[in-house]
Amino acid sequence: MRPVDKSLFKGNKNRYNPYGDAKDDLILAIGDFCSYCERQGYSSALDVEHINDKHTHPKQKYLWNNFLLACKNCNSIKGTKSVDDSLLPHINNTFSVFSYLEGGLVILNPILKSPLKEKAQKLLDLVGLDRVPGNSKYSFKDKRWEDRKKVWEIANRYLNKYQKCSCDIEIIMDLALAHGFWSIWMTTFQDYRVVQEALIKSFSGTKKYN
Repeated sequence: MRPVDKSLFKGNKNRYNPYGDAKDDLILAIGDFCSYCERQGYSSALDVEHINDKHTHPKQKYLWNNFLLACKNCNSIKGTKSVDDSLLPHINNTFSVFSYLEGGLVILNPILKSPLKEKAQKLLDLVGLDRVPGNSKYSFKDKRWEDRKKVWEIANRYLNKYQKCSCDIEIIMDLALAHGFWSIWMTTFQDYRVVQEALIKSFSGTKKYN
């Protein structure tokens, strides 16, 4: 999960009423991608997502610091769940706690230990990133895993081309920005730091961790 930093963007207001007016600034700040599953989504496919839900925390309903972007699937699954004791992409290094695998699978990084492991699991459950066919909570309307699978295949195809010097970093950036799923591209090109650095710079508002 891509870690984001909205403070890299200076054009926002502190308060948006209605909160939907924050969408354009959020897209400028962190790109037109779901902050959780990383799916690319044009403006109409993304919601202004309340980190602390607006029903339980009405005083935070219009506040910039309580906003992220979410696709319809992630937003509906998260609902009014508490984010207490959960890792979050605007606070933590959420890229390091998950492993992205062939077939659209997302699992906890096997090296995690308590209490980080429990906090990462809560984030996984918060938006159901592990909901794939066979999971008891999977819905056929949820195409996130299928979209991840397709992008995994594209990324690996272009890894092969990059290794053969038949495509350059600019092409990879164009594809990554068009398809989303930053973590899949970062994972696929894990042996090529120059590509990873370009991915960090190309996706607006990506927080860099050493």
